[in-house]
Amino acid sequence: MKSMLASMAVVLTSCAFQFCAFPAASADFPKTGEAEYDTYYVGNTVAKFDSGAGTGAIVDETGITRNVKGEGPFHDMSVRCLFHRSSVGETVHLNGSCVETDKDGDNVFTTFDDKNHYLMGGTGKYKGIMGTVPYTVVELHETVGGRTALIVNHKATWEIK
Repeated sequence: MKSMLASMAVVLTSCAFQFCAFPAASADFPKTGEAEYDTYYVGNTVAKFDSGAGTGAIVDETGITRNVKGEGPFHDMSVRCLFHRSSVGETVHLNGSCVETDKDGDNVFTTFDDKNHYLMGGTGKYKGIMGTVPYTVVELHETVGGRTALIVNHKATWEIK
């Protein structure tokens, strides 16, 4: 009888331990959803030229993303982007890619153009994420030293397949 009780105690302890591990899984990212978030970027132009007719630049940008609600998807993520910016007159074109990394070290890979970011996949909880993220830009005064500073509002819709 003692041996049976000991075996049951081990099984119950094991089961309880497994169930205790499940709350961490509740932090899984939603398979579909929408979120609004702001990213605060500082850009470093690493190469540029001016032809007299137009300009081109390669920019290395870093920032922090915060969900506008103060919690939820895309909250407290670090961001690094590389992009090409070209300008002719008043027309500016952007093309680039970013990696957004959360507190767990999981990341989302995005590409972007003049109008949208595109969620293209990720690691960990973001594996298989796809979506479109329209964005708007508020330019701030450049930093001392001439780096660009921006606040970019994003409105994401995604699905994880």
